[in-house]
Amino acid sequence: MLWVERQADKDSVDSLSRSLAVSPTLSRLLNLRGIELSEKAFEFLEPKLAHLASPFDIPHLRDAVVRIIKSIECQEGILLVGDYDVDGITSTVIVKKTLAALGLDPFYVIPRRKDEGYGLTKEILDRGLSLGDIQLVIALDCGTNSLEEAQILSEKGIDLIVVDHHQAKEKLPEQPIMLNPHLHPDNEEPWRNLCTAGLAFKLVHGLIKELREKQCPKAHSVDLKKILPLVALGTIADLVPLRMENRILARFGLKHLGKNPDPGLIALLSESKIPPDHFPESEDITFKLAPRINACGRLDDPEVASELFLEHDVEICRKLAAQMNQYNEKRKLIEAQLTEEALHMAKENFGDSPGVVVCGEGGAWNPGVVGIVAGKMANSLGKPCLVLAHADATEYRGSGRGVPGINLVQILHQCKDHLLHWGGHPIAVGLSLHEKNIESFTKAFIDTIFEQNEGKFEEPSLQLDLIISSSELQPELLNELNLLTPFGQENPEPILAIRKTKLAHAPKKVGSGEHFQFSIHNGTRLIQGIAWKMASRMPPADTEIDLAFRLRWNEWNGRKSLQMVLEDWKVSV
Repeated sequence: MLWVERQADKDSVDSLSRSLAVSPTLSRLLNLRGIELSEKAFEFLEPKLAHLASPFDIPHLRDAVVRIIKSIECQEGILLVGDYDVDGITSTVIVKKTLAALGLDPFYVIPRRKDEGYGLTKEILDRGLSLGDIQLVIALDCGTNSLEEAQILSEKGIDLIVVDHHQAKEKLPEQPIMLNPHLHPDNEEPWRNLCTAGLAFKLVHGLIKELREKQCPKAHSVDLKKILPLVALGTIADLVPLRMENRILARFGLKHLGKNPDPGLIALLSESKIPPDHFPESEDITFKLAPRINACGRLDDPEVASELFLEHDVEICRKLAAQMNQYNEKRKLIEAQLTEEALHMAKENFGDSPGVVVCGEGGAWNPGVVGIVAGKMANSLGKPCLVLAHADATEYRGSGRGVPGINLVQILHQCKDHLLHWGGHPIAVGLSLHEKNIESFTKAFIDTIFEQNEGKFEEPSLQLDLIISSSELQPELLNELNLLTPFGQENPEPILAIRKTKLAHAPKKVGSGEHFQFSIHNGTRLIQGIAWKMASRMPPADTEIDLAFRLRWNEWNGRKSLQMVLEDWKVSV
């Protein structure tokens, strides 16, 4: 793998260091994140909820608030339709909890992907509208491209509000009320890259503000800080850029997640083996909480997760969290088997191809895990991968994951004549097509990638933020790095490197034998390190090597110490 030392602007680094009275190390890391002005740097280092822009700055948010207030005043029936991933589930719960606090009891449905598909489909509307007398539907994390379903609701005299952050595939009509930042061209707004959980927070914030101005007593009793943990879950899990308002919401959401979470979150934290005295980090959401929430939808029972977040009984919460954990363990087994099969098919049939499309025969592949498998394949093979599973006798549905430099939404747009449905983000898409079109679609998909880049992709590289000496491995350095948290998209955890060092001892395999421990001396004491799933490639102890790693706290048995988490190593030159 190519190591690339990121280059900062020295004058800007010096200027930031002087104006903020911070170390050159911290000002360099700010500069590498595109922050050059001291006021922007201060807001980045010291985000506050007060820095959030007015929710009414978002186009059509006031229209949505006015329509919801009408439902509250007339006690209308409301149906919430969410998506089955973390963002969709948390945004649904955010809106349901807020409306319940204001005296409404909205119905909600989360699609079962096997028979109801993704988002605002006819099938999910059939189930949802059968629950009661509905005058308003609010679609969350879906609905932007559900034009036919919007028309069906309009013909029934049912209003629709869409709260979503997916790209539109075609020009949209004036109605319904669309709360989607990506439908508006200005890219400088601080709310530009909110996921749906963030947009749901802005919507309920606007609703509470408006109702308080109308002197609504119930609005004054709503504490929006209580829903911030759900906003952080959706924001971090959905991999949106952790800049501007996303950073504020994620930062304070994590704070309240660790401070005084609701019973459902307490049960999920416990089931995820996150100790009560541990302040949750982005990684805890990405690798522990989010997979358990997503596993419910992947195994076609997404409302287990939403029920957990809406439940107050501690014992019921424990049972629901345990069920989510069981789903996650089952998901891992299914995913491992499917990944092995899909990789084998890809290597046999798409060796030199710039893209991969693999299909499970019959009902052998679970459509709920194809997105994870596509991501693992794209990382392993270094090219865009689509993984499809049988949806019914004639239709395949699946997910795709891309690589840097390739926009999958644009690729699928070029191939849309072969597809039934498609959409998503530049690096992650969903699609469906008739079985008879698989061969023609596969050819079109691969040809389009080749036309865009002639089958050449960026060489995998490791971006280094700081080159340090072993003597700089001190608590003070890590304290500075942690001023940049929470880490995530567009604010990656800094990767450090030490050149020409030697290990203090021969590395030692640990765990199941897939990992190894190592240590180096910082001049006064040993600093321990861990290398996950790298035991097949352990460095020598008697040779000068270069180390690339992340620096973290390791908490064990009440003790806290520095730990290097190895990213890569190579023999020094």
